Amino acid sequence: MTTLLQWLKQLPSRIMIVILPFFLMMMVEYLERGSYEELHKWVMNHPLSMVLAYFVVGTLYLFLIAVTGKSRLSFWLLCAALLPLGAISGSKLKAIGAPYYPWDLYFNNQIVAYVPFLKGYLNLRILGFVALFLGLLALLFHLVLRRQRIQFTWIERGIYAVVAIVMASSLYMDKPIPFMNLYGIYTVPWDQTITYDENGYLYSSVQMLGFLNVAKPEGYSKKAIADILGKIPEKPAAGDKKPNIIVMLGESFWDPTLMKNVTFSRDPIPNLHQLQKTYTSGWMLSPQFGGSTANVEFEVLSGNSMRFFGKSPDKILPYIQYMNHGVDSLASIMTRQGYTATSINPFFSYFFDSRKVYMDFGFSRFISSEYFPNDFEGPNYADRAVVKKIIEETEKSPGPDFIFANTMENHHPYKPGKFNKNTIEVTGDISSESKGILETYAQGISGTDKALQSLVDYYSKKSEPTILLFFGDHFPFFEDDYKVYRDAKYVLPGDPDLYTKTHYTPFLIWNNFLPADQEQLNLKMSPSFLGPKLLHMAGVKGSYYTDYLYDLSQKIPVIPPNDMWEKYNIKASDLSDYMKLQYDNLFGGRYGYEAKGFKDTIVQPGYVLGYGDPVITKLTRSGNKLQVVGKPFYSSCNVYIDGRLFKSNFDGEDTLYVDLTDKENPVLDNDKPHQVEVRVYDDKKMKIGQSPLYPLPQS
Repeated sequence: MTTLLQWLKQLPSRIMIVILPFFLMMMVEYLERGSYEELHKWVMNHPLSMVLAYFVVGTLYLFLIAVTGKSRLSFWLLCAALLPLGAISGSKLKAIGAPYYPWDLYFNNQIVAYVPFLKGYLNLRILGFVALFLGLLALLFHLVLRRQRIQFTWIERGIYAVVAIVMASSLYMDKPIPFMNLYGIYTVPWDQTITYDENGYLYSSVQMLGFLNVAKPEGYSKKAIADILGKIPEKPAAGDKKPNIIVMLGESFWDPTLMKNVTFSRDPIPNLHQLQKTYTSGWMLSPQFGGSTANVEFEVLSGNSMRFFGKSPDKILPYIQYMNHGVDSLASIMTRQGYTATSINPFFSYFFDSRKVYMDFGFSRFISSEYFPNDFEGPNYADRAVVKKIIEETEKSPGPDFIFANTMENHHPYKPGKFNKNTIEVTGDISSESKGILETYAQGISGTDKALQSLVDYYSKKSEPTILLFFGDHFPFFEDDYKVYRDAKYVLPGDPDLYTKTHYTPFLIWNNFLPADQEQLNLKMSPSFLGPKLLHMAGVKGSYYTDYLYDLSQKIPVIPPNDMWEKYNIKASDLSDYMKLQYDNLFGGRYGYEAKGFKDTIVQPGYVLGYGDPVITKLTRSGNKLQVVGKPFYSSCNVYIDGRLFKSNFDGEDTLYVDLTDKENPVLDNDKPHQVEVRVYDDKKMKIGQSPLYPLPQS
């Protein structure tokens, strides 16, 4: 009886061990979302994710109790660690549309950088909830533990430790308890904000911990980097000429005429085929198949290789995981030489964390889809719209330009009916489904091919020297298990050449100033070597890194996946310096940047998204009709009066029209003064531009 009474006396404290992590979990998730409404929506829509988030906090709590033997101390330590992280993540999410990832802290401790975000985030409501939470906790501990301290035996602490270890392993590695499979949990590699929104901040952070495991190359040190730098001969500029340098990525661009068992009614890419006969061109071994364009961009722009991360390229996106500081790129190299560096991408600015990545690469401007006119082919912006933006940017700046541009017209999917009309027919011994997909794909790349030719035609007529790199980022995704490729017998069962057949995409380097005898045809290269090759042909000065990569590419032009190195006669020692330099750039001390004097000047202080904030220049009111005139205005602009959204129509140039009597609009009090502003939002309702306030005229 005495033992039973003692156990019953301890019961409230053990119940607290089970309950308290739930309340802390809810508080952290509330802070990350910034409102009770968002928290409630998550709980209702993703209850299993909530359970996993609770397991994360409970596991940490049990582990701390096992280590300290004190439940109250352990919980306060847990609060001190998790509550600030929830608030920092919530403030970052509100400010720039991305949560606080584990790698933000691990690779580049940026907590201090988020202080301005926190100041704009911590309002009285949030601070009040935190104070109430902590006060209730203190009261609960006092009521339950006021008479005696909780005593944990070594056996009990050992049990807690074992449970914590098993749970931690299951949450992190999905073993021995496969939580992800049991609950149907998944991640969205190309947009981790969706992962965090659905799976919760706590569990998503655990999922992301695997990306922190980046092996340091053997022998890496400041001295090792200095020794490598000493061996790199500096390549000066070929002359005073500073040509425009344009890089255009063709989305899912490949040459389908290589499939010999199908026939196209006309060549879908005649312009590229003609240009390949005269100008430097060849094949690029892409690290990707069917998606993850950002990884190919990453190689071309930075010279870093996806082959050195120790993970499959399909399971990692350096743009999201590892771009946490200025990383030298073609953009920053050009900017140091007086170029204007602009990135153009007809897709949302948040995708692949692009608006932050292009800033870290040293671009001066990033023009995303929010700043494009409504010019579509199928569901995506037309490639001709990208060409117009490229020409616009090179014409408006007085000096030389570096432009990096994506296209989107040819993006997956390729089901029939994607475009208004297909002008290319496919014949051959294939299914009707495969035939429809190939015809749609051919129509898409035909638009890209025309866009390429229009750039060539335009700059052929210009006296200003210009060089253009065009490449396909990856093969198109033609349904699961290479369905169309197999149907067309392009790849065969057990095909030993499956990888190379599905990863070599075309590239072309066109120019209007080099002699014909300097052109090279039928090259094979890795994407990380294309930038150094482009700089060499342009005759402009690169960096120590591009100089090193250019020399390396003359010996090893293609770096395949690691398990194919032997087939390509590549030894790990051949690439050891490359690995060290890449590690130094991304994760190490950036000793190379420091030695060359640009470690802290890569990011441009004047970096602009789009064309800057809109400005209202004139406001005209006629009764209940309002005309808001200003610049730069786009279809993504919205009119707000006193902070409330009003439905508006855009004329395509510089005017937004508002009918104040529209039933969808709020009612205005005509006896009070009002302030008008124009805001720009992305597809996730994140504010990315805002005009100064302008007084509303009286009716």
